[in-house]
Amino acid sequence: MTDLLDGHVSLALGGDTFTLAPTLGAAMALCRAHQSFGALIDKLEAYDLPAAIDVTRAGIGLSAPGDLDARVYDAGVMNIAPDLIRFVILLANGGRSPKAEAEDKPGSRPFDA
Repeated sequence: MTDLLDGHVSLALGGDTFTLAPTLGAAMALCRAHQSFGALIDKLEAYDLPAAIDVTRAGIGLSAPGDLDARVYDAGVMNIAPDLIRFVILLANGGRSPKAEAEDKPGSRPFDA
């Protein structure tokens, strides 16, 4: 059975935990703003604060708090970048973990007969 929150990423900001949901809307908004998922991951790997805020806002959606920018800054981009990168990878794979998808396919591993 598939977990309903599989593909979601939890992110602690300012004492609260938010769930980043991989939606088509988030994927489209981030691709439009950053040209591609690869370019966005490059920005997150470089600890780009505006990119981190964009990803967090897109993942949280309409329930994003008004002080989100400050919460992301206070959390530290270096601290939350791994979770944000994981979220972008999930978006790039249609909201699913690439590993889980590969494990489901017969012959998906090298040397499978």
